[in-house]
Amino acid sequence: MGRKQPMINALARLGGLDPGEMPKAMQAMGISARPSGLMALFSSHPPMEERIARLKGQ
Repeated sequence: MGRKQPMINALARLGGLDPGEMPKAMQAMGISARPSGLMALFSSHPPMEERIARLKGQ
């Protein structure tokens, strides 16, 4: 993997967006800033905060 900071910055930006603010291309692919309900239960990725913490080594 390359440098961690660009990925941390990207995840932080995506995690801070409201679902209505997501770029239309991402909305069209079903990408949401904050999954909830059943979507969160079946999520294949950990929450943004957890991903950022892992990248930072916390």
